[in-house]
Amino acid sequence: MHWKLRDIVVAAILAVVSGAVYLGWDILFKFVPSSVNPIVLALFNGLWWIAAGIVPYIVRRPGAALFAESVGGLVEFLLGSPYGIQAFTIGIAQGLGVELGFAFGGWRRYGWGSMLLATALGGIGNYVYSYFYYGVNDYSAALQVGYIVASMVSGAVLSGLLSKLVGDALRRTGVLRNFPIAQVSGHAS
Repeated sequence: MHWKLRDIVVAAILAVVSGAVYLGWDILFKFVPSSVNPIVLALFNGLWWIAAGIVPYIVRRPGAALFAESVGGLVEFLLGSPYGIQAFTIGIAQGLGVELGFAFGGWRRYGWGSMLLATALGGIGNYVYSYFYYGVNDYSAALQVGYIVASMVSGAVLSGLLSKLVGDALRRTGVLRNFPIAQVSGHAS
Protein backbone atom coordinates (compact mmCIF):
# COMPACT_ATOMS: atom_id res chain seq x y z
CA MET A 1 0.00 0.00 0.00
CA HIS A 2 3.04 2.30 -0.14
CA TRP A 3 3.21 4.96 -2.83
CA LYS A 4 5.87 4.49 -5.50
CA LEU A 5 7.36 7.35 -7.49
CA ARG A 6 5.47 6.25 -10.61
CA ASP A 7 2.19 6.37 -8.63
CA ILE A 8 2.87 9.96 -7.62
CA VAL A 9 3.86 11.00 -11.14
CA VAL A 10 0.83 9.41 -12.82
CA ALA A 11 -1.51 10.71 -10.11
CA ALA A 12 -0.14 14.22 -10.53
CA ILE A 13 -0.39 14.11 -14.34
CA LEU A 14 -3.97 12.86 -14.25
CA ALA A 15 -4.86 15.46 -11.61
CA VAL A 16 -3.34 18.29 -13.68
CA VAL A 17 -5.26 17.19 -16.76
CA SER A 18 -8.42 16.98 -14.63
CA GLY A 19 -7.80 20.51 -13.35
CA ALA A 20 -7.79 21.75 -16.95
CA VAL A 21 -11.04 19.85 -17.58
CA TYR A 22 -12.51 21.45 -14.44
CA LEU A 23 -11.65 24.91 -15.77
CA GLY A 24 -13.45 24.12 -19.02
CA TRP A 25 -16.45 22.92 -17.00
CA ASP A 26 -16.30 26.17 -14.96
CA ILE A 27 -16.42 28.24 -18.13
CA LEU A 28 -19.33 26.27 -19.58
CA PHE A 29 -21.22 26.58 -16.29
CA LYS A 30 -20.95 30.36 -16.38
CA PHE A 31 -23.28 30.33 -19.41
CA VAL A 32 -26.06 28.50 -17.54
CA PRO A 33 -28.89 30.89 -16.62
CA SER A 34 -29.36 31.44 -12.88
CA SER A 35 -33.02 30.49 -13.29
CA VAL A 36 -32.13 26.80 -13.82
CA ASN A 37 -33.25 24.62 -10.93
CA PRO A 38 -30.30 23.84 -8.57
CA ILE A 39 -31.21 20.13 -8.61
CA VAL A 40 -30.80 20.07 -12.39
CA LEU A 41 -27.45 21.86 -12.06
CA ALA A 42 -26.34 19.38 -9.38
CA LEU A 43 -26.71 16.58 -11.95
CA PHE A 44 -23.55 17.96 -13.57
CA ASN A 45 -21.44 18.36 -10.41
CA GLY A 46 -19.74 14.96 -10.55
CA LEU A 47 -17.39 15.86 -13.37
CA TRP A 48 -15.67 18.23 -10.92
CA TRP A 49 -14.30 15.25 -8.98
CA ILE A 50 -13.36 12.84 -11.77
CA ALA A 51 -9.70 12.99 -10.63
CA ALA A 52 -10.83 11.52 -7.31
CA GLY A 53 -12.26 8.56 -9.21
CA ILE A 54 -9.71 7.82 -11.91
CA VAL A 55 -6.51 8.22 -9.88
CA PRO A 56 -7.43 5.82 -7.05
CA TYR A 57 -8.81 3.35 -9.59
CA ILE A 58 -5.42 3.22 -11.29
CA VAL A 59 -2.90 3.58 -8.42
CA ARG A 60 -5.02 2.04 -5.63
CA ARG A 61 -3.34 3.76 -2.71
CA PRO A 62 -4.75 5.36 0.43
CA GLY A 63 -5.01 9.11 -0.01
CA ALA A 64 -5.16 8.95 -3.83
CA ALA A 65 -8.63 10.50 -4.10
CA LEU A 66 -7.79 13.37 -1.77
CA PHE A 67 -4.39 13.96 -3.41
CA ALA A 68 -5.81 13.92 -6.95
CA GLU A 69 -8.76 16.15 -6.17
CA SER A 70 -6.63 18.64 -4.24
CA VAL A 71 -4.09 18.89 -7.08
CA GLY A 72 -6.87 19.09 -9.68
CA GLY A 73 -8.59 21.88 -7.75
CA LEU A 74 -5.32 23.74 -7.30
CA VAL A 75 -4.59 23.57 -11.03
CA GLU A 76 -8.13 24.72 -11.78
CA PHE A 77 -7.56 27.72 -9.50
CA LEU A 78 -4.10 28.50 -10.91
CA LEU A 79 -5.45 28.40 -14.47
CA GLY A 80 -7.87 31.20 -13.59
CA SER A 81 -11.07 29.57 -12.43
CA PRO A 82 -13.91 32.07 -12.06
CA TYR A 83 -14.51 30.42 -8.67
CA GLY A 84 -11.13 31.59 -7.38
CA ILE A 85 -9.53 29.78 -4.47
CA GLN A 86 -12.82 27.97 -3.84
CA ALA A 87 -12.01 25.77 -6.85
CA PHE A 88 -9.18 24.37 -4.73
CA THR A 89 -10.96 24.23 -1.37
CA ILE A 90 -14.12 22.56 -2.67
CA GLY A 91 -11.83 20.03 -4.34
CA ILE A 92 -10.52 19.08 -0.92
CA ALA A 93 -14.09 18.58 0.37
CA GLN A 94 -15.06 16.46 -2.64
CA GLY A 95 -11.82 14.48 -2.42
CA LEU A 96 -12.46 13.74 1.25
CA GLY A 97 -15.91 12.38 0.40
CA VAL A 98 -14.53 10.05 -2.27
CA GLU A 99 -11.61 9.03 -0.05
CA LEU A 100 -14.09 8.00 2.63
CA GLY A 101 -15.80 5.74 0.11
CA PHE A 102 -12.56 3.97 -0.78
CA ALA A 103 -11.69 3.71 2.93
CA PHE A 104 -14.91 1.71 3.46
CA GLY A 105 -13.37 -0.95 1.20
CA GLY A 106 -9.99 -0.73 2.90
CA TRP A 107 -8.58 0.75 -0.32
CA ARG A 108 -8.79 -2.77 -1.77
CA ARG A 109 -12.18 -2.80 -3.52
CA TYR A 110 -12.52 -1.19 -6.95
CA GLY A 111 -15.39 -3.05 -8.58
CA TRP A 112 -18.48 -1.32 -9.92
CA GLY A 113 -20.22 -1.04 -6.55
CA SER A 114 -17.17 0.35 -4.76
CA MET A 115 -16.42 2.85 -7.52
CA LEU A 116 -19.99 4.13 -7.68
CA LEU A 117 -20.31 4.37 -3.89
CA ALA A 118 -16.98 6.13 -3.38
CA THR A 119 -17.58 8.70 -6.10
CA ALA A 120 -21.17 9.25 -4.99
CA LEU A 121 -19.79 10.25 -1.59
CA GLY A 122 -17.95 13.08 -3.33
CA GLY A 123 -21.45 14.56 -3.62
CA ILE A 124 -21.65 14.76 0.15
CA GLY A 125 -18.37 16.70 0.24
CA ASN A 126 -19.75 18.97 -2.47
CA TYR A 127 -23.00 19.49 -0.56
CA VAL A 128 -21.32 20.32 2.76
CA TYR A 129 -18.99 22.82 1.10
CA SER A 130 -21.76 24.33 -1.01
CA TYR A 131 -23.97 24.62 2.07
CA PHE A 132 -21.50 26.99 3.70
CA TYR A 133 -20.00 28.78 0.69
CA TYR A 134 -22.43 28.64 -2.25
CA GLY A 135 -25.79 29.41 -0.62
CA VAL A 136 -27.21 25.90 -0.47
CA ASN A 137 -28.14 26.69 3.16
CA ASP A 138 -30.76 29.09 1.76
CA TYR A 139 -32.55 26.30 -0.13
CA SER A 140 -35.70 24.69 1.28
CA ALA A 141 -35.21 21.32 2.98
CA ALA A 142 -36.70 19.52 -0.04
CA LEU A 143 -34.42 21.38 -2.42
CA GLN A 144 -31.39 20.54 -0.26
CA VAL A 145 -32.29 16.83 -0.28
CA GLY A 146 -32.74 16.98 -4.05
CA TYR A 147 -29.39 18.76 -4.41
CA ILE A 148 -27.46 16.19 -2.40
CA VAL A 149 -29.13 13.23 -4.12
CA ALA A 150 -28.52 14.74 -7.57
CA SER A 151 -24.88 15.49 -6.66
CA MET A 152 -24.37 11.93 -5.46
CA VAL A 153 -25.93 10.44 -8.60
CA SER A 154 -23.82 12.79 -10.70
CA GLY A 155 -20.68 11.75 -8.81
CA ALA A 156 -21.45 8.06 -9.34
CA VAL A 157 -22.03 8.55 -13.07
CA LEU A 158 -19.69 11.36 -14.14
CA SER A 159 -16.84 10.44 -11.81
CA GLY A 160 -17.30 6.76 -10.96
CA LEU A 161 -18.70 5.29 -14.15
CA LEU A 162 -16.47 7.35 -16.44
CA SER A 163 -13.37 6.66 -14.32
CA LYS A 164 -13.99 2.93 -14.39
CA LEU A 165 -14.66 2.86 -18.14
CA VAL A 166 -11.57 4.98 -18.96
CA GLY A 167 -9.37 3.06 -16.51
CA ASP A 168 -10.48 -0.30 -17.93
CA ALA A 169 -9.88 0.92 -21.49
CA LEU A 170 -6.38 2.11 -20.55
CA ARG A 171 -5.66 -1.20 -18.80
CA ARG A 172 -6.60 -3.13 -21.95
CA THR A 173 -4.03 -1.15 -23.96
CA GLY A 174 -1.25 -2.32 -21.66
CA VAL A 175 -0.03 1.19 -20.71
CA LEU A 176 -0.94 0.52 -17.07
CA ARG A 177 0.79 -2.86 -16.80
CA ASN A 178 3.05 -1.61 -13.96
CA PHE A 179 0.16 -0.29 -11.85
CA PRO A 180 -2.09 -2.07 -9.36
CA ILE A 181 -5.07 -1.82 -11.75
CA ALA A 182 -3.29 -4.28 -14.08
CA GLN A 183 -2.60 -6.77 -11.31
CA VAL A 184 -6.23 -7.83 -10.98
CA SER A 185 -7.53 -10.73 -12.98
CA GLY A 186 -10.71 -10.75 -15.01
CA HIS A 187 -13.49 -8.36 -14.08
CA ALA A 188 -12.64 -8.16 -10.37
CA SER A 189 -11.13 -4.73 -10.84
